[in-house]
Amino acid sequence: MDWRQILASLTTAPAGFFGEGSQRGRIEPGAVADLVILGTSPEQDATAFADVVHTLRAGEPIYSREAGAEPSR
Repeated sequence: MDWRQILASLTTAPAGFFGEGSQRGRIEPGAVADLVILGTSPEQDATAFADVVHTLRAGEPIYSREAGAEPSR
């Protein structure tokens, strides 16, 4: 799979499968703010998907590599 297919498999595909495609899996007004911020571009190297710097669930930070925080569950 190329990086775009991997991205879709992590975002829009599962959101659609679970019937939440209008609320999740996209960055747009009104969508739930579940975001993963990567440190490098997956366009250049697909292993960048493992380079997680920050994670937000519903707009709230749950992980920050810089802070050394562990992901909350």
